[in-house]
Amino acid sequence: MNDEYELLPCRVCHEDLAYLEEEGGWCVYVTCANCGSQTAFCRYEGEEEKEEAEKKAIHLWNMGKVIAERRGE
Repeated sequence: MNDEYELLPCRVCHEDLAYLEEEGGWCVYVTCANCGSQTAFCRYEGEEEKEEAEKKAIHLWNMGKVIAERRGE
């Protein structure tokens, strides 16, 4: 994917340390390097689908749809 995408600060810890991560050639997600919050895995098959999966993960992050490990969750 083009390196020109905007990730908003983390909705949980408010740090600006989010990055796009690829997992084993089958999914991508966005995670926070500070608190570990992340989006759901966005699955893809092949390079054609990878860019769409990246866009979806970024969109989920920027909307605040994250999984956070906090007490009681």
